[in-house]
Amino acid sequence: MPLDPTLEPCRRLLHTRGYVPLADLAASLPPAIARTEARNDDAEALTALCAAMNHAAPARARIAEDAAAGDANAQLLAQWMAARGLTAPPCRPLPAGYVYPLHAALEADPGGFLDRADRPYPCSAGPHHWGFDPRWTRNRLALSARRFARFTQERSSQTAVLVGNGPSLQDTDLSLLHGHDVYVTNYALEHPTLRGLARGVAVTNYFVANQAPELFGLFDRWKAYPVWLSHVLPDSPSTLWFPAIGGALFFAQDPMQAIAWHSTVSFFWMQILFHAGYRKLVLIGFDNSYAQPEGLREGDLIEQRQDDRNHFDPGYFRGKIWQAADPDRMSETYALTRRAYEGDGREIVNATLGGKLEVFARQNLSQALRDR
Repeated sequence: MPLDPTLEPCRRLLHTRGYVPLADLAASLPPAIARTEARNDDAEALTALCAAMNHAAPARARIAEDAAAGDANAQLLAQWMAARGLTAPPCRPLPAGYVYPLHAALEADPGGFLDRADRPYPCSAGPHHWGFDPRWTRNRLALSARRFARFTQERSSQTAVLVGNGPSLQDTDLSLLHGHDVYVTNYALEHPTLRGLARGVAVTNYFVANQAPELFGLFDRWKAYPVWLSHVLPDSPSTLWFPAIGGALFFAQDPMQAIAWHSTVSFFWMQILFHAGYRKLVLIGFDNSYAQPEGLREGDLIEQRQDDRNHFDPGYFRGKIWQAADPDRMSETYALTRRAYEGDGREIVNATLGGKLEVFARQNLSQALRDR
C-alpha cells in the first residue's frame, strides 16, 4: 500500500536530526496502538518502526553521539533499542589496502570464502570500506536461503513484471499490472501506485540505500538486498539477503552462493526471478538512456541539484547523490540475461514505451500480460 502520510514527520526528522526519538515514533502510530505498546515489552509495531528509521549506521552513530553528550531522548532511545534486540550488525570500517584483497579472494572463491573465520566479509562503496563478521554473515545467508524458498513457493504465476524507473513510466498504463507479480527497484517505492502493486523491491547501491533507508524499512513485502547492505537496511521476515559480488560478469548459477550485482539493480532482480522459477519476464520503464555529465566513468559520484530527467519523477534523485551509469555495460548484462532465459526455454519481452533497450523482443504490455 502507499506510504502512510502520518510517517512523513518521522521521515523529515530522520533527515534533519539524523534519527527519530522514541516519543516521535510513538506519536506517529495510531493512538490506541501507541498507548498499548508504550506498556508492552514486545511493542511490535513500534519496534518495526524504530528499526526502519534508526537502523542505518549513520543514525546509530548520531544516537550514540547525542547520548554521550547527555541528550536524554537519545539515551532513552539507545537503551530501548538495545533492550529490544535492535543491535547493529557486526561490521567495522576497513582500510582500502586491506579490503581490496578481500574482494579479490571473495570473487575467486565465493563458495569457500566464509569458511575461514579470520577474513571479514568485505563491502565497498566509493571511498567507504567495511568488513562483516564472517560467522554472522554465513548465518544471515543461511536464514535468507530458507526465506527464498518461501518467496519462490508464494509466487502467483509464471510471469513476473519487472519495472525500470525510466521516464516512459509516465505514459505507461500501470492499471494493467493489477493482479500480477510486480517487482520494483530503488525509489520506485516513492511512486504510490508502484508501491501498492509491488510484490518486492530490490536495492544494490549503498548510496541509494543510505539516503532513504526508512523508505525500504517501511515496505512490508519482499525485499532483496546484498548481504553487505545489512549495516544500512534492517532485517525482517520478508528480507532476502544475497552474496552479491563483482569481478568478471556472470549470471548466477545459485544466487545463495554468488550473485552478480554489476551495472544495474535490474540485473540483480533478473537473476533472482530466474531462480524463483518465473518463465516469462515482462519489462516496463527500461529506457536505458541517461542524461549525465560527459567524461564520467560508471560509478563516479554525481550530485543531482537539478530536476532528474532520467527517471519517472523529476524529484527522483534531486538533492541526492547517485553514481554515473553505463548503458552499454548495462546492455551487456541484459544480453547475458537473455541467453540464460532463452537457454532454459524462457523468455523476456520489453514492453517499455520507446526507450533505447533493443536487447529483448518488444511486445505490447497488455498482450505480454495475457499469458500468465
